[in-house]
Amino acid sequence: PYGQVVFQVMNKRGGEIPLSLSYYTANAGWTPVYDVRVNSKTNKMKLVYKASVTQQTGINWRNTKLTLSTGTPNFGVMAPVLSPWHLQLYVPGLYSDLQRRAMVANSQRNVLQSYTKDETLSEVLVGKVSGIEFKKQYDDTIAPATIQDYTTLNEGQLNTNFEIDLPYDIQSDGQIHNVTIKDEEVNSILKNYGVPRVDKDAYLLAEIANWQNLDLLPGEANIIMDDTYIGKSQIDPNTTADTLNLSLGRDRRVAIKRSLIKELSSLKTSGKDSRQQFTYEIVIKNNKLTDVNLLLKDQFPLSGIKEVEVKLDEDGGATVNEETGVMTWKIDLKPGESKKVRFSYTVKYPKDKRIVNLK
Repeated sequence: PYGQVVFQVMNKRGGEIPLSLSYYTANAGWTPVYDVRVNSKTNKMKLVYKASVTQQTGINWRNTKLTLSTGTPNFGVMAPVLSPWHLQLYVPGLYSDLQRRAMVANSQRNVLQSYTKDETLSEVLVGKVSGIEFKKQYDDTIAPATIQDYTTLNEGQLNTNFEIDLPYDIQSDGQIHNVTIKDEEVNSILKNYGVPRVDKDAYLLAEIANWQNLDLLPGEANIIMDDTYIGKSQIDPNTTADTLNLSLGRDRRVAIKRSLIKELSSLKTSGKDSRQQFTYEIVIKNNKLTDVNLLLKDQFPLSGIKEVEVKLDEDGGATVNEETGVMTWKIDLKPGESKKVRFSYTVKYPKDKRIVNLK
């Protein structure tokens, strides 16, 4: 699409006046992409922060200096206001009419959300077009330049801008163009994590402290372990935790086996009630040549029904969250060492009833 811009210029005296034009377009944007390079022997991790830039403005950007902003122009900056919440009783016939109105309102709202959450519009991209000549001078006494030497970070009240002092050619073709923003060493602690009730494999996690200083955005991360590509993970900084856990993939050198001990599990009926007891044992073995710090989780059921009671008989030394039913163990294993934990719980319910998801 093409348009016409008409300027009205007023000046007290004649002469050449520099003029710049800025505009907003929904046809350009960027999404964050990361490369996470981990050295498992030294526990060092390098985070490469990149941007996938696309644009379909109709104008090819040549020798363009980019400013990537984390701000999101979602076409609504007004803070929400609460209105009175009036309860209504169910009235046959009237409810169906109200329901139809709610469905129409929700459909309109969903259209708006799907538009504002489009990944191509999720971030603002500002391009400054200028012709720049670069001269390369080599001096053995000068350290080689890094990407940080060409990136300036400006933090505002609501967003962060990455000003990149390198020229890029980005065609107006909608194709993805990769732009490296920065790379830096990140202090992390590698640990293993297992939830054998859901997945029999252990996972390797990188625990990152002080992650708020990294200016992270939600995005996909390529995991490279010891110069070997492992797979893709997700970085989600939308958390209130002090540490950020980044999943690095399955670690099959840590074996976990969860089994029901039948001789310590039973079903008994007395009077109007049935009592069913479950006893589980989890065995962990470290098949690595290095020490392993394992965060192990399991759970017992919760009851929101008056006739059903749940009692945790043995927690196996775990830290227990009574509200969620989650049990957590922190287990240290030497190379070749194995350990086991055992827990049991009892469920009481009417004998003429059946619980469909009890196991």
